[in-house]
Amino acid sequence: MSAARADVRQVLGRRVEEKASDRYCLAFARRNRAVGSETLGVVQAAAPVVATVVEFTGPPPTPTLPRLTERTDWPQVRAAVETLTPPDPAGSPLRLRTVVRQKYVEDTRSAAYQVMGQVYQEVERLSGGLMKPAAEVIGDPEIPTSVTQLCWLNQTMRTFAPPEALSEVAASDTVAAFDLPRRLYADADVPNHRCIGLPAFQQQHAQLTGQGVTIAVIDGEVALSHPALAGRVVQRRNYTPEPWGNPSPHGTAVGGIIAAADPLFAGIAPGAMIYSYKVLATTPLGNGDDFSGARAIQDAVEDGADIANCSWGAGPAGNGTSREARAAATAWSLGLAVVKSAGNQGPDPRTMTSPADAAGIVVVGATDVDGLQVQDYSSRGSADGKPGPDVVAPGGNAAASISCCLVGGGFGNAGYGTSYAAPHVSGLLTLFLHEDPELVPDQLKERLLATPHLLANAGPDAQGAGLVFVG
Repeated sequence: MSAARADVRQVLGRRVEEKASDRYCLAFARRNRAVGSETLGVVQAAAPVVATVVEFTGPPPTPTLPRLTERTDWPQVRAAVETLTPPDPAGSPLRLRTVVRQKYVEDTRSAAYQVMGQVYQEVERLSGGLMKPAAEVIGDPEIPTSVTQLCWLNQTMRTFAPPEALSEVAASDTVAAFDLPRRLYADADVPNHRCIGLPAFQQQHAQLTGQGVTIAVIDGEVALSHPALAGRVVQRRNYTPEPWGNPSPHGTAVGGIIAAADPLFAGIAPGAMIYSYKVLATTPLGNGDDFSGARAIQDAVEDGADIANCSWGAGPAGNGTSREARAAATAWSLGLAVVKSAGNQGPDPRTMTSPADAAGIVVVGATDVDGLQVQDYSSRGSADGKPGPDVVAPGGNAAASISCCLVGGGFGNAGYGTSYAAPHVSGLLTLFLHEDPELVPDQLKERLLATPHLLANAGPDAQGAGLVFVG
């Protein structure tokens, strides 16, 4: 490690070495050796194209969306907003929450861009001049069209500019660290609604279908053609090198658990709209990285989604300061209810996957399909003060997996994992939001945690408050 840091210091300067992670230094040293071997005429495999993530100094103050339903002047405020914003002709409910949230998003985004703007501008200038990326970078299918991208949600920048260009901005006081991105992985290894009380709830609230609520499925591509989802899936953005048109069994199953409309295999909220943000490819090598996951959460905020389902992880959960954890926490404060799978690394302690350690968000562990027992694979806490997942929901197991939408149409075994427990909770939050469109994420979480059932033989590290229950 010391030799790798010495390489960085010698070539890129002291300020880069001081701010670089160990992973970055090792990657740079490998690249340097590969370039040196080429100079000497030694035939070696080409060094892979590697992005750099630049982290900036502490995030700007983020306002927390107020609890609008607790305002005594709510009728008057709503009436005032209605005079400015006519009701949607399609019948979607008017939400003061949306109007206030947009203002908070604009303020937070502007503050972040002020912090990152000068460094971004300089890297872009250098990338277009003498220090522009090599031709293989521009032509690489995994490289986004833009060589340098910003994520205001967690104040980071991902760039494929060469390290020499970054050495020019390392002295800036706004630059906190240089690191490498981390690849995302689905929290699944390859529904029973009675156990969570859904049939009784639906009998009492037959009008609640999730209509007017939008769920961001940040996952693999959700199949547009599945009859149970037809007309309610919108392909928003693709963060992988794999083109649209390659639907994912994982993403399609997640979308179906939330919103499938079928008499026999109904999702929890069969009237909801699904926004598909593709961060997982059909093969793991094509998966997006943690910057892509954070950008997808950010885009869901900007696109006005109400709930984001994240059934993936970016490595072990830490202390809430990782890039993706900061992004999820900021999104929550700006009004996006983020639901995250706990991970499939159990039963050992402290095995939840990032960003399960993010402040505020709902983390979901897995039980068998009947909701009787927390599964061994379901990741445990603690992480950054959280004793474990917030709740558990059916995720299935090898003996009895979750049945849901298949890519080719129809329904069948989708596999098992906390990946499939999380969308059960996203579906329930969708129904809560349909019933009261002005609820903010903290209120949705409070309602979710009001009536769970504690399971025997499992502690808080495994089940949190218990099995979600709405009956």
